[in-house]
Amino acid sequence: MKKILVVMLVLISISGMVFAAGQQEGDDKIIIGLSQESLDHPFMITQRDQVLEAAEAYPNIEVIATDGQGSVVTQVAGIEDMLIKGIDILLVQAAKAEGLKQELKKVHEKGIPFMFVGKPIMGTDAITMVSMDNYLIGTEIGDYVVEHLKTKHGSVKGNVVVIEGIPGDETSVNRIGGFHEVIDKESGIKVVAQQPADYRRPQAVSVMQNVLQANPAGTLDVVFAANGEMALGAVQAVKDAGRLDEVIIIGLDGQQEELDAIAAGEMSATWTYEPCGTQGFELAMKILDGEAVDKMVIPASRKITIDNVAGQKPAF
Repeated sequence: MKKILVVMLVLISISGMVFAAGQQEGDDKIIIGLSQESLDHPFMITQRDQVLEAAEAYPNIEVIATDGQGSVVTQVAGIEDMLIKGIDILLVQAAKAEGLKQELKKVHEKGIPFMFVGKPIMGTDAITMVSMDNYLIGTEIGDYVVEHLKTKHGSVKGNVVVIEGIPGDETSVNRIGGFHEVIDKESGIKVVAQQPADYRRPQAVSVMQNVLQANPAGTLDVVFAANGEMALGAVQAVKDAGRLDEVIIIGLDGQQEELDAIAAGEMSATWTYEPCGTQGFELAMKILDGEAVDKMVIPASRKITIDNVAGQKPAF
């Protein structure tokens, strides 16, 4: 009975730490690691599920998927645990470069190939990355805002609010950077507030509430939130303040709730940001088979507005 109890405790411990697919003992067993910054966002959950589902077709493949819980330290610790377990390749969805970049250098020095899925870090030894072009999407959103303000006021002028993602996150930096490349050329556009909300809805509600209090009714034109969760948080705050008719709100993700908000007239537009688990897994298999892969794989993003929302599928 004691032996049985010990075995059960060990199995419970393992199941609490690892999401596995297709576990099979044998010399041909392959272990794929998936390291993500967190699992408290639908994008990361979908991406993990895509990898696990793809792996089910391969009985000799085990997937170890870790949850960084929003902490670089925790994410690094998860990668260290994978190295001990002996992964054959590492898929990484990154957040802040600091700390994680050093750990990935260690992975490379151990001869383990790694690649980025969803959110990359530039300037590493990654074999490839599957991610949308965040900077390009930012410029497209900037163009959209310029056209809106020109239509609204007869010239390109207006007050804009920018809600950033996680400070230091390259995805947020590039999205906001592309946006500024366009709007900063227009002297009539004024950014009256630019604050981070960590890609999370509750923080965005708080940020937007403060912005609304600091800017009286009738003084705001546009809110650009660097992801969908923050855009939906902005919608909630603006709606609660009774100021939806005053501003347009733009997001970036293309999740179902954003599409619903656009259909309801509460958001103006979003750009899709597709989870990359399926594509990432396919590339990982090619790498393990010794095939050459492109250094960058950039899926296309879709602009969704009231004009086409009825025929669009959510990104996740």
